[in-house]
Amino acid sequence: MPTYAAVTGAPTERTLAALGRSRLGGYLFPGADGRGSGVLFDPPRPRFGRISAGRLRNPAWDLAVELKETVWLLRDEQGGACATACFPGGGYLEMGWAADWTPAGDPQQRDAQRAGWDKHCAEITRKAGLVPGAAGPLAEVRNDPPDGSRPSGEDVLRRLCAVVGAPDSVVGQSLLEQAGPRGRDFVRFEAKGR
Repeated sequence: MPTYAAVTGAPTERTLAALGRSRLGGYLFPGADGRGSGVLFDPPRPRFGRISAGRLRNPAWDLAVELKETVWLLRDEQGGACATACFPGGGYLEMGWAADWTPAGDPQQRDAQRAGWDKHCAEITRKAGLVPGAAGPLAEVRNDPPDGSRPSGEDVLRRLCAVVGAPDSVVGQSLLEQAGPRGRDFVRFEAKGR
């Protein structure tokens, strides 16, 4: 998994304090001027030889609860990219971009698909507490733009980071695949457990 990271618009100091109660260690990337944060979590322990989606999501969800702000878990794999909005009050919603996604050829079906996507993005915007008017820009984070280009999963996740006000420096990084972060601005934090 080339990207396994979390981002938030929360200030760096608050994020680091919340990570002090994390069950997993990792690295924090402070955003510019202390605005927003990116987190590379250490790999969760496999259970029965694999790491479930819940185990991947739990560190970001725990961080959202501690911060009392939405945290976005970013994943990018061969099959596509995914961003999971973990809400501080519980629950989550996912946005997914399949690498082989092709819109329907029929204009009515294509319009229905787009209407469903726009509605989903509006719900995420509302639950995530994003600024009014963010639903439109969030819905434009797509991997099937009208010009026919096909952005990579990393490109899509970087655009998402811009919409939610978080640094994109963790996109393309995963401690599941590498021993440490690329870049010197990262700060190590250790797991404290609960």
